Amino acid sequence: MSLDALDGPVGIANQDYAKQVKNLIKLITDLRAMGAQSHIDLPRITVIGNQSAGKSSVVEAISGITVPRSSGTCTRCPMECRLTCSPQPWRAQVLLRFERDEAGNRLPEVKEEKFGPPIVAKSELELQLKRAQLAILNPSVASELFVELDLSVLTSGCPPLGSDRQLQFSPNVVCLDISGPELTDLSFIDLPGIISNVAEGEDRGNIDLIKNLVKDHIAGNALILLTITMRDDLENQSAAFLAKEADPNGLRTIGVLTKPDTLQEGEEPAWLKVLSGESHPLRHGYYVTKQPNISELEQKLDHGEARQREKEYFASQAPWKSAPPMIRNRIGVPNLTRELSRLLSQLIEKLLPQLRSNAKSSLSGVMMSLNGLPQPPSENPTAHLLQLVTSFTSLVDRYIQGGEGHEDLLRDCRPAYQKFQKDVSQTEPKFCPSERQVTSAAIDSDSSSPTDQVPMYLDDVRKYVDKALGRHLPFNVPFSAKIGLIRGCFADWSTHARSCFATVYKVSEAHVNKLITLKFERFARGGLLDHVRTIVESQFETARESTLKRLDWFMAIESTPFTLNDHYFSSYRQKYLAMYKEERQSATGRFSMDVDSVREAMASLARLGFSNLANEDLNRLLGADPFEQEMICMSEVRAYFQVAYKRIIDNVPRAIDYDFLGSLKEEPLREVLTTKLGLASEIATQRASAYLSEDPNVAAEREELLQKKASLEEIIDRLFNFML
Repeated sequence: MSLDALDGPVGIANQDYAKQVKNLIKLITDLRAMGAQSHIDLPRITVIGNQSAGKSSVVEAISGITVPRSSGTCTRCPMECRLTCSPQPWRAQVLLRFERDEAGNRLPEVKEEKFGPPIVAKSELELQLKRAQLAILNPSVASELFVELDLSVLTSGCPPLGSDRQLQFSPNVVCLDISGPELTDLSFIDLPGIISNVAEGEDRGNIDLIKNLVKDHIAGNALILLTITMRDDLENQSAAFLAKEADPNGLRTIGVLTKPDTLQEGEEPAWLKVLSGESHPLRHGYYVTKQPNISELEQKLDHGEARQREKEYFASQAPWKSAPPMIRNRIGVPNLTRELSRLLSQLIEKLLPQLRSNAKSSLSGVMMSLNGLPQPPSENPTAHLLQLVTSFTSLVDRYIQGGEGHEDLLRDCRPAYQKFQKDVSQTEPKFCPSERQVTSAAIDSDSSSPTDQVPMYLDDVRKYVDKALGRHLPFNVPFSAKIGLIRGCFADWSTHARSCFATVYKVSEAHVNKLITLKFERFARGGLLDHVRTIVESQFETARESTLKRLDWFMAIESTPFTLNDHYFSSYRQKYLAMYKEERQSATGRFSMDVDSVREAMASLARLGFSNLANEDLNRLLGADPFEQEMICMSEVRAYFQVAYKRIIDNVPRAIDYDFLGSLKEEPLREVLTTKLGLASEIATQRASAYLSEDPNVAAEREELLQKKASLEEIIDRLFNFML
């Protein structure tokens, strides 16, 4: 393209794809106005450059406006320019977009607000942009107060309009919608110039603040418009370093060279190599522009005159006037603007499917987070609280019953019951059917019991029985002696039963407390969690007392031996008596013959007429054992222990299950909670409302998520219907 082609309007409305370009750029403009950048990475052009690199002049040249200028850094916040080619007269609207709070945190809802009425005179825009920037830098003051502010009355260093503090820089955005017949459909974001020093009195942290702001805006789906002054080496410019860092392969960066009139003799070849792509190559290449110098700025040249002088400069000055076509196509603001519009529209069109997918994915994440929050407070708090209580008691009941999927509680109680069974079994009487050896320690007949570590021998039992003798018939052991021996076995049963219950109590308390937390934790603020916990603790204590009484009752009735299980008692009596006699015979050697001798003796008795005899009948020939009654006593005590043991190892767990766990079943527990929570009282609604008051943090999170949901739904609708 020749320099002559730079005459006439800059717009591309006469091209076939003009409408598509306009729609695509407007789509991104609308999405950014909705705050979509908070949810998805929108395509954009970001203008960056070092301070005094001519960045503001490039922005003015592209947009056709005059931006505020001052000594030092001109731009204190991002400015988003949205240009639209329109047959209507030139018109501008300034807007403010607050995306972050003073601490830099993203706001839950991003909305653009108009800053004053539309502007139809270009000369008024610069002043309004200054006011808009002041509104952004003073967020503690209502922005509408700045719309007609007389800037001449402001005192340097003093925040305006009673502002708490004027920020030195802000990430919030001044937006500018401009339409007119000589504009190219384009949208870009102009960032503060990168600085290496700060003015006296300013925070040096602003250096990193601006760098971080630039890094944030040039990441992802950004086309980077890198402004490079030809007055300094490219390698020495911080903006170039940041662009290289964000786009190491140069796929997203467009270079724009400024101030060609400052080149010294012999410096042109190096820059021509940059423009031709031989040096520091970029995929989209470089453009060179000529902006008004200081004296021309003071003359306040209008946009058209500035572009005419740029054209004349490149047409008359070496090496530009004789540059090859490849370089001449990259000279001047109009060529740059056309290419930016083309690249941005292509990027938007390419990324549309991804933007739609990302927006839908973000909405799914928001919905998942919303579904993970508890439901908001009910309009009928009494019914809601009753439903919560019913749900809780039903869940506890399923654990008490050990229903499918809820076996944990009963499973964790089982070891306590098994330990109780083992402890009781170890209290069995330790009888030894032999006489105590002389070397063995004697047992005090007043205090000994068959459960002592040292077993009771036959002579120990005899001494114990002798103590109980009064009036009695021969060959009879007093019943009181048997009762004493039996009670000696039962002495520790109460301790074992209470220990078993203590473990079950602890396990149950832990399980139920977890369920209380699960169901009521979100209502801790209103006191419901603590009150339910207190009520259940009281129910636990009441059940504990009744269960201990039941266990004591079981121990009391076991203190008096009784059974109708004659068969069981009789069979164990015979078993243990035979066992004791056999051990006694083996220990004393009272009858010991080989098999042949026994067979010969039995045959002789048969010849004498004593038929139907068993081998054991030969023992009768020896006469009665002197400890016969003691062995009978021992076998009866041991047999009764077995009867009582079988009873107690079932009765104690059943009592705990019925009296203690039974009190936590659904109906009794629900009745207690309903009554003590006041759900049946006259002020049930007030109480329920207080109990169910929501945690402000949860309410705030829900509100934020609902705002995100509404925003994303609007964004998705716009993405799918932008051409309609």
